[in-house]
Amino acid sequence: MRMKKILRVVLILLLFLTGTLSSSFSQESEYQPLVSGMAEYKAGNYQKALENFLKAEKTFPDDADVPFYLSLTYLQLNQKAKAIEYFQRAIKISPNYLDAHFQLGMLLIQENNFSEAIPHLEKVFKQEPEKENLGYFLGYAYFNLGNHKKALYYFEKNKTEDKAIEQLKLYYSGLAKTYLGKTKEAGELYKRVIDVDPSSPLASPSRQLLTLKPATPEEKRLNFELTTRFQYDDNLILIPTTNVYNLKNQKRKTTIELFYLKGEYTLLRSRNSQFLASYGFYQTIVNSLRNNDVQDHIFSLDWLFKDFFRLTYSYDHLLSDYKSSLYRHTLKPILTIRETPKNLTLFQYAYQNKNFYENPLFGEDKRDADNHESGFVHFLRFCEGKHFIKAGYFYDKELAEGTNWDYQGNKGLAGFQYTLPKDIRLNFDFEYKNYHYDHANIYFDVRRGDIYRNFTWDLSKDIGRNKNTTISLEYSRTINSSNIALYDYKKDLISAGVSWKW
Repeated sequence: MRMKKILRVVLILLLFLTGTLSSSFSQESEYQPLVSGMAEYKAGNYQKALENFLKAEKTFPDDADVPFYLSLTYLQLNQKAKAIEYFQRAIKISPNYLDAHFQLGMLLIQENNFSEAIPHLEKVFKQEPEKENLGYFLGYAYFNLGNHKKALYYFEKNKTEDKAIEQLKLYYSGLAKTYLGKTKEAGELYKRVIDVDPSSPLASPSRQLLTLKPATPEEKRLNFELTTRFQYDDNLILIPTTNVYNLKNQKRKTTIELFYLKGEYTLLRSRNSQFLASYGFYQTIVNSLRNNDVQDHIFSLDWLFKDFFRLTYSYDHLLSDYKSSLYRHTLKPILTIRETPKNLTLFQYAYQNKNFYENPLFGEDKRDADNHESGFVHFLRFCEGKHFIKAGYFYDKELAEGTNWDYQGNKGLAGFQYTLPKDIRLNFDFEYKNYHYDHANIYFDVRRGDIYRNFTWDLSKDIGRNKNTTISLEYSRTINSSNIALYDYKKDLISAGVSWKW
């Protein structure tokens, strides 16, 4: 039996080295179907090669090479299911047939069957760790299964002379490190992707990834954020209220302590999406006007698909003076379009259902409402996201039960961020709202119209070893002009605070 196999190997080598073979020998030999199959395969006549290999299978049913050649032929004929079947036959006959394991693993990766591909490729890796490109394909399989640590292990072991494979390895290594929270290392890898070939299809997404905020670490499903701020407000305005005659009785100066705690848990994570649940607790303590303390409990669910779509549902219960005041349901889809590495547009729609606990004297004052807001914000970024300018527009429509509160309006946004030395961020935001109410106010017998303007300047900096602490200083000026004098007001707000993420 051993002599037969040696003879067959010699014949195959002669075929590939010379392209010729003694026809008389081929016709008389039991190896003729196998030899003819190899000749037809080499000539690109895959159907004829298949016919010959099927004949050879009958002659050599226990020879692993025959189903291996059959698999290669089926691949050329685009019959992948058959190719998988015969690779498996070859491995069943010869469990250590490394070429069959490798080819089967590669085919399973093409079919996105990563979990079944891995054992075959790992078997090859144990014996041939230096095999070209093997580390990359193993890493790619683990990456698609969400095991980013294992993916990095194999990416780092990869040996290749192929520039395209090297670039792919660097790109997916960067993504894996991003998922693992190693953003600095990931950034260096994205830069290397660009260095390999600045014009390749991978260069553009690498530039974009360099400008984005880091993703949530892979192994860290539970995250917290705590913010505390001290504020000085020179004119505390509490809206909503139905008691219009108490809305503006005097200019109310006060200091305020603000606390916000949020916990977020990743329920599900896959290659393309995440599903998150969170709870937020918001509390203000108004030092000189304690009956104006505000508390809010916010529950939310978020679905993120890749890096361009987010759907958020939230429910919040707001208390004023520790008495239930308002509860809201909000549904908000956001679509992100990256036109170029520097241009980014967010398209947003928000539906909100508001329900107030207060029971006004007149039905016209009922503020329970459905609100619809839609629009966009466009960002133009510079210096890898360190600086940007933005502009946006939103249309706002409130459908309230009481006619005093039906309105429609237009909102414009503008602003910029400039990163100063020492990575200090300077932000400016301007917000303009023009609201027209649909019905005459029952108290003043005119249709209310307001123009709202807000100017906000903010300085912030991330500190600490992991940059997970942010300190900030903010000044905000608000001017509201109304055709009903009661609703005219101006206010200045100064705020200083710190936030922690862990």
